[in-house]
Amino acid sequence: MVKKVIFRVEYGGLGDHLFYSALPRLLKENKLADQVYIASNSNFRNPQIFDLVWKNNPHLDGISDEVPTLTKQISNSSQNKIVNRIFEQYGIESSAELPVEIYQQVEVLPNLVDKYIDLNYVSYVGAFAWFDKFKLYLQYPEHVMINPDRLAKILFPGRKKVFTNSLMDYAQRIAASSSFVTLASGGASLAAALKKPSTVYYGHGQNPVFHHAIHQYIRVGGTHWLRYRLGRFLEKRNTKRVKSAKNK
Repeated sequence: MVKKVIFRVEYGGLGDHLFYSALPRLLKENKLADQVYIASNSNFRNPQIFDLVWKNNPHLDGISDEVPTLTKQISNSSQNKIVNRIFEQYGIESSAELPVEIYQQVEVLPNLVDKYIDLNYVSYVGAFAWFDKFKLYLQYPEHVMINPDRLAKILFPGRKKVFTNSLMDYAQRIAASSSFVTLASGGASLAAALKKPSTVYYGHGQNPVFHHAIHQYIRVGGTHWLRYRLGRFLEKRNTKRVKSAKNK
């Protein structure tokens, strides 16, 4: 009898999909599945995420409209990394950190080699505010700003900036970077999948379960009362966003 596993990615961010990226391979290597499919009702904030993470994954057998496979409900996992916790529900356990990976070829283009800083995020990265972003931009004056917001464009008019036209363009800049500075969000997970050690910032309150061992993580600010309150406010705001967002 063919053993088939269908998994659903509930949250639609780039990092969320990368957390599942090694699941098809490891399910098959551990003889836990003969065929592995991603559920058609998985969420994608950007349709290009599918192309980058799943389209060329040789271990994924396709997209399924069937009901996702039931997984183990583990309330008190001893695993300290999010990928390990997810995979534990499918019967895969490891004392080492399980990887994130992509099979889409990301070409390193010589004309893109540079130092980059990307301080964009959607999900919760802890107690991180705009004044933290401002300080980091000042701290890395030689880094090209990736997709800076409107205020950053106004405050840093002479700074070199780049606005990526696709997720592949973004990935190629990470792959070509001589130094990549980012936040503990999708960019950090993509850099880990590209095996590109990076400097990653986060705020008080973010769970280190989302951190990748390949990177250097630095917390901004302290753990004082104001940071705690800021972290709680931003966490609640993100929870509200997830509840109302179509693709989470």
